[in-house]
Amino acid sequence: MDKQHIPEALYDDALEYFGDRAKADDWLQTENIALGLVSPAYLCRTEEGIRQVTELLNRLKETGHI
Repeated sequence: MDKQHIPEALYDDALEYFGDRAKADDWLQTENIALGLVSPAYLCRTEEGIRQVTELLNRLKETGHI
């Protein structure tokens, strides 16, 4: 996976939450309803997108769902 735009800390958080690299990569590359049907990786091209993805991942970590 091209992680060029994904901050390392965000990738590490996704890896920790999903438990393995393949699942984290899949989540980052898959269109997400909670993010307006774009992938987290796509959103990470902007600071605002990074904020949105970080918030979503934090909600997942805290509650187990969106």
